Amino acid sequence: MINKKNIVQLLFAFVVLYSYQEVTAQTKVNVLDSYENAETPVLFYPGAISINGIQWNNALSQKNEIIFYCQQLPTRARLVYQEFNGRSFDPPETIPFDTIYNYSDPYLNSKGDHMIFMANIPYRISQDSVTSNFQLWQSHQVNKKWSKPEIVFPTAGSVGYPWRANDGTLFFSMMPLDGSGKSNIYYASYSNKKYGAPRALPDNINSKNRFEGDAYISPDKNFLIFVGFDRSDSQGYSDLYITFRIGENQWTDPKSLGSNINSAGYDGSPYVTDDGRFLLFTSSRNSPGNSSFFNTYIVRFDKTNYID
Repeated sequence: MINKKNIVQLLFAFVVLYSYQEVTAQTKVNVLDSYENAETPVLFYPGAISINGIQWNNALSQKNEIIFYCQQLPTRARLVYQEFNGRSFDPPETIPFDTIYNYSDPYLNSKGDHMIFMANIPYRISQDSVTSNFQLWQSHQVNKKWSKPEIVFPTAGSVGYPWRANDGTLFFSMMPLDGSGKSNIYYASYSNKKYGAPRALPDNINSKNRFEGDAYISPDKNFLIFVGFDRSDSQGYSDLYITFRIGENQWTDPKSLGSNINSAGYDGSPYVTDDGRFLLFTSSRNSPGNSSFFNTYIVRFDKTNYID
């Protein structure tokens, strides 16, 4: 039998719970709200995401409330993620593939359940040959668990920084195994659940003896932001450039994102939020001497500023 005292206690508990939910709803902020006026690059959640560490790549998913990136350990690289708690980001959680091989350069779809990344997991390319060069691998999240990595497609080089457009086209960088250290940007079309043969971007993007990589492609393939080294207009060790698609594998001449964004250090790992309003990237700016660390920076972004 429910007496008057029990009814009062239930009502009190309901009022407390309702009040808590109201306060939580009022105090929870949008992940990007505090960066609306970031006309120049600023640290992205300093102390939570940007910690003066050795980490790179940025991929936001699930309405920008989960960030994925690569974290360098003393002996290997691993993939981690952090979840937004309404005010800031919780501490990093490791994506538990294994503790042996190197994992880097995560791409995530906006839903956050499909990941493509580079890893040096051994892969048998023929009956008599196994490669441990970096290849592209993928995993799907099912019931909050990531599936065992599967190779996307094997290549003759060392590949990294995958990014996928809405139509499935996959952009990535590939480095030959000749020790030159050069890298170019490639893409593979997607049809009938299969990728086509990789094709290099044209010569006005790729160079013959320098490094191009870290290619972010917009969902509609309208523009591409990438990293270039040692170009005539370089601000630092590596800079961010943008190019616009004007036809099938035809692109405008790249434009530097300029001194407002590029620095005297290493700038890379570009990512544009789904609404197109913010650019996130990794930078070594403000590192002391030769002891480079990398932080994530954010800045307001408008692609039309780079269209002639």
